[in-house]
Amino acid sequence: MPKVGIFFVVNGKLWVEGIPWPENLSVAGFRTYRVGHPEYWQRLQDEGAAPKDMPYEEAARGSVNYEDASEKFTMLADPCIIKKKQLVRSIMRQLYLPRGTEVLADEQYRCPKCLRQKTAAMQEMDDGDF
Repeated sequence: MPKVGIFFVVNGKLWVEGIPWPENLSVAGFRTYRVGHPEYWQRLQDEGAAPKDMPYEEAARGSVNYEDASEKFTMLADPCIIKKKQLVRSIMRQLYLPRGTEVLADEQYRCPKCLRQKTAAMQEMDDGDF
């Protein structure tokens, strides 16, 4: 059964956690995983899977939700994850996501590398404007 969930990529390793979508309550027409990234990150740190000195916002991460009206799943993720098709397929396999699941970049899931690239691109655009 497909799941809603969250995930991190830490030092090249994928960490995924989720539950079957019907087990989550619908809020405003969406079903999202009830555990947040900060809580999951703390558990990964406690288990030694994530660096103790690294805030969760610095890790590539994402989530999967389900929309009741469209009956579709959406994966929102850091662009660094989306660029790696094998990683996306692994997340989809681990959460049993169906074909047709939409995969989108999301502003809130930007690791420092992606933020630097975005800032550099914006700076280049600004340099060209007179």
